Amino acid sequence: MTESKIGSKLKAFCANCKGDRNCEIKGHHRVSDSDGRIDWWCDWYLLVCCGCDHVFAQSVASDSESYYPVGYAPDGSPEYELDEQIRSWPARFKRPRPSWLDKLEHDIEHPKASDFSACLIQVYEALDHDLNILAAIGIRTSFDVASEILGVEPEKGFESKLAEMEKKSLITPSQRSDFEVLINAGNASAHRGWNPSFQDLDPLVDTLEHFINDTFVVPHLRKKAADGVAKVKTKVPVRNKKPKRKAGAESL
Repeated sequence: MTESKIGSKLKAFCANCKGDRNCEIKGHHRVSDSDGRIDWWCDWYLLVCCGCDHVFAQSVASDSESYYPVGYAPDGSPEYELDEQIRSWPARFKRPRPSWLDKLEHDIEHPKASDFSACLIQVYEALDHDLNILAAIGIRTSFDVASEILGVEPEKGFESKLAEMEKKSLITPSQRSDFEVLINAGNASAHRGWNPSFQDLDPLVDTLEHFINDTFVVPHLRKKAADGVAKVKTKVPVRNKKPKRKAGAESL
């Protein structure tokens, strides 16, 4: 009989802490089988992070043939470690979320701000779960909503939107070229079933994040700082000017 693991600790990635943490095992179940040649197994865990009390599930799967070299023993023989496939629910982040993501909806004063924030969040969730076709479509849609917030007519085609945004100096010529790739990637996934890899999408998300930060986040922070300075200005005591001494006045 296998000894129970409940109550013991396991090192696992906590999505809330965003790092590997000691976690207490609250539940454990193993599934295993064999075809007479290869044995395989999968351990299912219910975990609680010891740092932040975040609750999540994790599976660790492997088989008797999955090993990878890690070095050599003192006698010169090769050493191997078990190759494990680890999955978590909620999924482990493929990309760290920008610090402004949770506040974006409240920082943008526009009826589409909520849709914009929701679209971006779903892009990251799609990436986490390897739903790359949906992520590519979501990246394109996020840019589409951003352009509408900036005053570009939503009925226009993407080429017309890019031309108008460049004309209004909302994007630079180099950004326009990058966004053409971003839009074409989303169109290819939406209309031609292109399934990009995470490595294909990663630079597209970089481009989108930089654009959002420069266009929405930084101006909001500058305005917030300027408003704060204006409030402080009203509290700063004014220096009293010394009265000018009249010409010919006697010195004391």
